[in-house]
Parts: sequence; C-alpha cells; structure tokens
Amino acid sequence: MNIQKDFPILSHHPDLVFLDSTSSTQKPSYVIDGLKQYLENDYANIHRGSYDLAENSEKLYIDSKKKLAELIGADSWREIVYTMNSTYAANLLASSARRSNILKKWDIIVLSIVEHHANIVPWQILAEETGAILEYIWLSDDYKLNINELEEKLKNSHVKIVSLTHVSNVTGEIFPLEEVRKLIAPLSSKGEGQGVRFFIDASQSVPHFKIDVQKLWCDALFFTGHKLMADSGIGVLYGKKEFLECLDPWISWWWAISWVHTDTFKSAPIPDKFEPGTPNLSGAVSMLKALEYIEHIWWYETIESIEKELMEYALEGFVKRPELKLQWSKKPDTRVWVFSFSHDTIHALDIADSLADKNICIRAWQHCAEPFMIEHSLTGTCRMSLYIYNTKADIDIFFQALDEAIEKLSW
Repeated sequence: MNIQKDFPILSHHPDLVFLDSTSSTQKPSYVIDGLKQYLENDYANIHRGSYDLAENSEKLYIDSKKKLAELIGADSWREIVYTMNSTYAANLLASSARRSNILKKWDIIVLSIVEHHANIVPWQILAEETGAILEYIWLSDDYKLNINELEEKLKNSHVKIVSLTHVSNVTGEIFPLEEVRKLIAPLSSKGEGQGVRFFIDASQSVPHFKIDVQKLWCDALFFTGHKLMADSGIGVLYGKKEFLECLDPWISWWWAISWVHTDTFKSAPIPDKFEPGTPNLSGAVSMLKALEYIEHIWWYETIESIEKELMEYALEGFVKRPELKLQWSKKPDTRVWVFSFSHDTIHALDIADSLADKNICIRAWQHCAEPFMIEHSLTGTCRMSLYIYNTKADIDIFFQALDEAIEKLSW
C-alpha cells in the first residue's frame, strides 16, 4: 500500500523527511478535498437554519460526532463535545469542575510527572482557586507509570481527581490505564456524588491505536484533531452522560443556552451547553474526513501494522548508537513510535538545526513536559516521531544525517 501518494505535501516537497508527527500530522488529500468540497457546496451556519445548506451543514457536523463516538466506543454522539484542542478541553474540564464545586480545600488532584503542560497547568490554576492540592505519580526506571504509588495515593479519601496521559509525548510509553481503572472503579463518583473522577489525555494514543472508553471506564477523555490528520482548531472532549449532565459549563451563550431572562438563564442539554457560539464547522468536517480516511485504509489495523514495522526498524538504529541517551523503554510492545534522545555534549537544538538544514523535521527542547525534564536533569531532548506516511528510507536518511551532525558538532 503506497500511502505516501495520499499526502500532497510529500509530492510538493520531494526531499522532505517529516519526523515531527507527535506535534502535528500531515493531511491526506482525502481530508483536503473533503474540506474544499464542504466549503464550496455545503457551508452554512448550523442549529437554526431551515434551508438546505444549513441542514446539510448540521448533518455533517453531527455525522462527525457519530463517527467519533463509534471510534472511541461512546454510548452516544451526545457525549462528544467539540473544543479548540486538547489544551482547551483540559481547561474546560478544570474550570467547569470549579464552577460545579467538585473540589474543595485540601482535596487532592493526582497527575503523573510526565504529563504535558496542558494536563498540568489547568489543574494548577484550579488548585490555586480552590485550595486543592496537586500530587504527582513518579515513573519507574523503564519509564512506566508507578501503579503501586498510585494505589497508595488512592488510600487517601481526599483524592477527588486523577488525570493521566494515555501515552507520553516524550517517552512514547503506553500507560496501563485499564489497571488504573480497576483501582479507581471502587472509588468512582456516581452522578453528583463526590467520589474519584478519572480523566484521560488521549492526545498521543488516538492517532496510533484504537481506544475504547468503555474499557477505560473514564469520566472524561480528550484529544485533538490535528494529530489525527484533521485540521487544527478542532479538539474532542468525551464525557460520560451522567458526568457531563452534572457539570456546569465554564462559559455560555447562543446555542449553549435554552433560554435567557433578565436575571438568569438555563443551559442547553449536552453536548450543546459546552459549545457556546458558532462551532468550528470546517474543523468538524475535517475530523469526519480524517476518520473516513482511516476507515479507507483498513481502519487502525493498517496504522498499527505500519507502526510496528517502522518502530522496530528505528529501535535498531537507536540501539546501535550508544552515544545517545534514550528517554524511553526499549520494549516495542508497550510504546508507540515516539523517540526522545539527547547527547551529553551537544544541545538538542543544535542537532535539530543541523537536521533542518537537510530538510529533516524533528522537534527539540522540553516538549511541554518540563517537570519530567527537571526530574531527569535534562535541559531538553530531540524527539523523532513517525506516522503512517513515513518509510524505512526516511529512517535511514535521518540516522545518516544524525551521525553527520554528531560528528560535526562534537567537541
């Protein structure tokens, strides 16, 4: 299967070696053409128009949510809330939790030390506003989540929120969240109860493998479209129906409200109460087209098959270079194809700049995971990440250029 031909940017830039898909993925022509067709033929604002364009546009908007619900195993498309991105979704959760009085002073929010800043800072703000306390789970020597430490923390009845990444954007390690679920389930909240809420940042898992929110048994889960071949500016917040219904929205107007009087208002039913103003219609269509494209290439079976082969090939290359310090487990069965590495005497940015001169795109610095970097005494790392449009030839070119960069920059 020649997937590369589906991505126009690769033909427009034939020398491009794009190895920064953890940051954002390139877009297939199916998404680009589908978005163009929508804007040319069906675009109109939704919710209140009775004319054909508005009804067609709304159908596509809802169809995209139905496809997402199918993707993650949600009970209904009404459990899907569109946001701007993962960061906005996490802030929506945290701010709505404050407004809903889910936390009080001395309550505890549990995170892992490797979380992306998007799953740290909103909870830091919430802790400042409520007097709640943040506690962190550390990682084991092979970068796995310390389940025993989490189990100990959950013995404290003040723990009210556990919010964890599914896959680290630095180490690529897949956290065993079904094990986490087993620990939290007996303590979970029901309806408006005050048990433990479980949230998941799935930004780095959804692009790589199929997830099932029924198995993860989380209260809420969020991810972003631009890492899944959709356009930027569209994110997803899934929430259990009973959780979303008891959560008061952070902001509200237009379709997010049922009625307004001079002194009060009533929020709309879910998911509308969390989507104030005109939504990102083009983004929703791009999400629909991205999921249809994944279906077209035989759903996640193709993604995982390509990933396994390329990951094993890249792992061999890294293992052959002992001068590199690797920030990830070498076990391919517990990780995705994200490779963070550093060199003792060469700054990560210098390596990235040297590769960029040869049209090889990687990411360098702290990857919005500064607490993890501080824990490991790192100023930053290089991060090479792969996706379905990459090939073994890309990996070969990368390693050749990396060797040349190290030789040139070493002192």
